[in-house]
Amino acid sequence: MLFETPRLRIRPMKMTDLEAVYQHRKNPDTAKYIGPPATRATAKARLEQACQNWQGRVDEKRILAIELKHSQLLIGELVFKYTSEDKKCGEIGFRLAAEQIGKGYGFEAADALIQWLFNHTPIQVISAVCAKENVKSQQLMCRLGMVCHDLQRSKLSLNGKLHDALVYNLKRGEANNASPASA
Repeated sequence: MLFETPRLRIRPMKMTDLEAVYQHRKNPDTAKYIGPPATRATAKARLEQACQNWQGRVDEKRILAIELKHSQLLIGELVFKYTSEDKKCGEIGFRLAAEQIGKGYGFEAADALIQWLFNHTPIQVISAVCAKENVKSQQLMCRLGMVCHDLQRSKLSLNGKLHDALVYNLKRGEANNASPASA
């Protein structure tokens, strides 16, 4: 997967991304709804996983870099995985460096990934999951046209505590047509 938006390049990760991946994964503020802040070792392990040849198996993660086109700065990650055997359902996730939040990059990157998936795969439904307390992710999923369809009690384990999770869905044909500049 490789595609671009007006401001971003979405590309496969490479091992030379280690420092940027470590920098945005070690921040406790951006990690609090995902898992513990990264150490250099856990960031390297995640990057090694991301650099593996993706086979498209169910629950196998495809981790992509979000890069600013004008500076080639890696500012975050997108994740995709198939969640059903017939590959008509998948799940996305996203993470941005703290200093890049609030600039529309999350929407621009996630919207581009959704459009790419609906145009290049048999996906019929895309889901995303977030902690109930993660209001910013909920707002982003709503802007993407996703609809909250499930509350899963005590589903997410974060920092040793169980949290309620919200599951959002978007069906093929219901994808958001808003441009990143207008959202």
